[in-house]
Amino acid sequence: MFLKKEKSIIHRKGMKEDFSDKKILCYSIFIYLFLLLAEFSFNIFSFVSNYSKAKVNSAFFSKINEVMSLLKFDIVLYILTLVLIYLIFSVINYFYVVLAYQEISSRKSTPSSPLKAYLLIGINVYFILSLFFYNAVHYPFSNITKFGALFVGRNNYHVLKVFAYVFIIIYFIGFFYLSFKRAKAKVKIPIWVFLGLVFLANFNPYFYVKNVYYSLHSKKNSGPNVIIVGLDSLNPKHSGYYGYEPDTTPFLDNLLKEYIVFENAHTPLARTFPSWFSILTGQNPATNGARYNLIKRKFINTESETLPNILKKQGYFTAYFTDEARFSNILKEDGYQYLRHPIMGVKDFVLASFHDFSLTNVFFNSPLGYKIFNFMDINRAVYHLYKNRYFTDDLTSFVNLLKTREKFFLAVHFCAAHWPYMSSAPYPYLYENLSSPLFEQYDGALRMADDQLRRLITALKKKGLYENSIIIVLSDHGETFQGHGTDLKMSDQNRILLSFKRPKSKVHFDVNTLVSTVDIFPTILDLLDLNSEDYNNEGTSLEPALTGNEEEIDPDKSIIMETGFSVDAPGGIGISLQEMIEEGINFYEFDKRGIITVKEESHQELIKRKQRAVQTGKWKLILTPLVRRNENRINISLYNLENDPDCKQDVSEKYPDVYGKLLKILMHNYKDELTEDYIRRHLKKTP
Repeated sequence: MFLKKEKSIIHRKGMKEDFSDKKILCYSIFIYLFLLLAEFSFNIFSFVSNYSKAKVNSAFFSKINEVMSLLKFDIVLYILTLVLIYLIFSVINYFYVVLAYQEISSRKSTPSSPLKAYLLIGINVYFILSLFFYNAVHYPFSNITKFGALFVGRNNYHVLKVFAYVFIIIYFIGFFYLSFKRAKAKVKIPIWVFLGLVFLANFNPYFYVKNVYYSLHSKKNSGPNVIIVGLDSLNPKHSGYYGYEPDTTPFLDNLLKEYIVFENAHTPLARTFPSWFSILTGQNPATNGARYNLIKRKFINTESETLPNILKKQGYFTAYFTDEARFSNILKEDGYQYLRHPIMGVKDFVLASFHDFSLTNVFFNSPLGYKIFNFMDINRAVYHLYKNRYFTDDLTSFVNLLKTREKFFLAVHFCAAHWPYMSSAPYPYLYENLSSPLFEQYDGALRMADDQLRRLITALKKKGLYENSIIIVLSDHGETFQGHGTDLKMSDQNRILLSFKRPKSKVHFDVNTLVSTVDIFPTILDLLDLNSEDYNNEGTSLEPALTGNEEEIDPDKSIIMETGFSVDAPGGIGISLQEMIEEGINFYEFDKRGIITVKEESHQELIKRKQRAVQTGKWKLILTPLVRRNENRINISLYNLENDPDCKQDVSEKYPDVYGKLLKILMHNYKDELTEDYIRRHLKKTP
């Protein structure tokens, strides 16, 4: 054995030990492999149970077979890694039992015969229960501890958090004490190094090393810089700035008091990738080609020049940060010299969704763990385990690099508040006893985004990059509890937060003019004295409004909107959840690299299913497809937003002139899709 030889008191008494060290090792290995198998089985059961009804079996499990074939090497490596981690901790607990037995034996003249058995059971039960207690407190949406998490709430979270740490700490204090006193150096040093790295990784030392390294570089930044910060799925009505009572966005609320806020701002398509692409190109989706998430790049208009590409030619260093890449695949070809995002493709969808184990959750949910399980790296989509501080660490340390650039364009997308809203502690516990559990989760996720925004803005100010920057804080789209990008009648889906700060200015006022995210592109160019009219865009420069001349913007301005990928088009009432899953799966495919896109042959079908709308300050005209199986009709309705902001009463028959005028604008913007012949053949009714 590697341990110091113990005095065999039992042998001296002529008694025979029930358990040898070899048996203890075997039992310990069995315990942790059984634990792994149990958790693995439970994760599979939870995964399958969500997709095991109706006809989902055929398409879903066929697709799973394809994924398994593509990821077979990754899956084998993943399983072996999990086995290795559980084996390491089984060995650690084996040594713990033997060392504890040695210590007790040295203090008692006649230790009981089954002492090792008691220690084996006691130490391992204590350790495993500590793991589950820690998981229940910190990861309330983990599959393996959901039941226990029900007993954790706002009032007792902080107390239970302390106990969770105390239980783990007591375990390791005992281990380090015994190993220091009784184990040989060649045994305890490797274990100490391993555990030291695991514990140290949670403090992200690389973050501090990078900060020190970049601080050695001289500051070169002279600006003006351009910074766009997106807060995914933020419904402005859930911010204190707009009167929401729960304190969900305290930092944002104060920040907006230094910014120019556009209170009537909208995105042309309430899905992340199309919304961002409209920001970057100044074009509506029908022009730039970004019609839905995960669209094939062949459908993107190559003539749509992006803002980062333009600024790169002007000497700007361009960078993009996001903690979500499942549905928003921004690439270097979009103009970025530096990209930081989670891995893309089926590995993220499958392994990241499945990954939920007691040992890895506690000890490897850190930058060190991300090197081992790379699908976890800064990945908000792994909502049950996501720790926002590691992504923000990367971002704020990168700010140190930006100060060494003469001028830069930085785009940041915080995905914290995106559905399904669930997150790790403390955010699920911050807003309890509201009218809906979804409100609690959503507001907690908004607070997470607010914390990330606070750290970014604080870092920019600390490094002297804040004052001389154009900063735009916005939400890529709004949010309702019926989703986003699905129904243009629900104005909150497309209504966004939009605020500007000009360089060296803290002027604050609200602007009521109707605006769109396509207006950001020309506004930035004009603020940088790059004539926006020299570039192909469909936006209206908001520079006059930023200088207090709001009246110079056309009061009859109209904006265009459309819905995203919706397999159950509005009007298709009655489709079951399983049918939606089945149909949705049939729309997707992935290549040999595992990159997921929507099938090319589905493109026209998805375009046909879209709602489209034109909106002015007072009116909204909505074209709604009624597509279900063999039916293909359209309905066009008109709403007076001043009297009916929820779009419940169609007034097209009462205002035929307005109807006709707005329909012409809509047809002009969708001239290849909404021809007069198409309207005539498919229109359900006319005013």
